[in-house]
Amino acid sequence: MLDDYERAALRDIQRRLSDDDPDFARSFGAGAQRLEGAATPLLPREAYTIMTVFGAAFAVISLLAGSPFVALLFAGLSGWIWYARSRGAEKGP
Repeated sequence: MLDDYERAALRDIQRRLSDDDPDFARSFGAGAQRLEGAATPLLPREAYTIMTVFGAAFAVISLLAGSPFVALLFAGLSGWIWYARSRGAEKGP
């Protein structure tokens, strides 16, 4: 949080910037709007399936090897990947 002095200084800087070069000041707002819409590309559905299968397989192997904590981690990772895949399918391309 900014205190009153810092807020006043920021408003003064913004006002001077807008007065000196309005196009430059507007470019900040346009750039911020473009960045908000940018998203990371989704992986193909097959990639999520392969990661889920391998994670589950490693969970079973870890459990059989006598390491329940590592198995739980792999199971959690597989569940998270499955969740990410289902969320990606809801959003669409």
